[in-house]
Amino acid sequence: MDWDDLRIFLQLVRTGRMAGAGRALGLDDTTVGRRVARLEAAVGAPLVTRAGRRTLITEEGQKLAQAAEEMESLVLRKITGLGEGERQPTGRVRVGAPEGLGVGYLAARLAALSADNPKLETELVALPRSYSLASREVDIAITLDRPIAGQVRVRKLTDYTLQLYGTPAYLDRRGRPETPDDLKDHVLAGYIPELLFTRALDFSQLGPGVELKPVIRSTSVIAQVNAVLSGAAIGVLPAFLAAPHEALLPLLDEQVRLTRSYWLSVHDDLAHLARVRAVLDAITAAVRADRAQFIRR
Repeated sequence: MDWDDLRIFLQLVRTGRMAGAGRALGLDDTTVGRRVARLEAAVGAPLVTRAGRRTLITEEGQKLAQAAEEMESLVLRKITGLGEGERQPTGRVRVGAPEGLGVGYLAARLAALSADNPKLETELVALPRSYSLASREVDIAITLDRPIAGQVRVRKLTDYTLQLYGTPAYLDRRGRPETPDDLKDHVLAGYIPELLFTRALDFSQLGPGVELKPVIRSTSVIAQVNAVLSGAAIGVLPAFLAAPHEALLPLLDEQVRLTRSYWLSVHDDLAHLARVRAVLDAITAAVRADRAQFIRR
């Protein structure tokens, strides 16, 4: 049995599509199919079935994938990072983070870290979604929901506050809301409810009888910030994204104040690597130093 065939099959399990596995590995889907067929011949059992464009993994295939993941973990634990010692961090580290934190905060900090460590390559995946450490999408994941399964090391990165913000231009035109009940008469920017990737971003109910109904909606919190900055709307925004903009004024300061958390996690297989530790430590130190931006008093 060829390890390279196992590696290709494992990528197929993670993506669910021949074409997706091929793109990730730099192969065409025909080659992926041929290598999986060769693996099936070696195992003596069908590993996949087709369902439209998706590829379903059989029970035998799931067992093989689990064994392949265990082999992959062993390689990462025992071999990856050999020779790093106390040298300068070297190699690639991919960080996955929610879009607001990634674009609005981490991008500049990771760029500075790479500048200070010329042999360190950082990749930032900043999208409104969660990330899988088990499928090796990223090396470090920052999430709004605490991971509760898998071989991962987890710690809270920080709490952060969200408040209602508006600009002087908006308030001059529409007036300032004095109570949460007044919000029904205002133009609100917010998320698209059915496209939320986590319930932690559901701000529709601020309290008994207080419901937010955005009319300017986006999956992107950066887009929401820009909508509020334009003076066209008011919206619930993270304090750390509002802080750099003097035009954003907090509204209903004590009545509309939410708290959410960011969780930092890394797979056990990678936690020992010098380059991964360097990025973990840099992110943690930066957020601690900027705590006042995240927790608005």
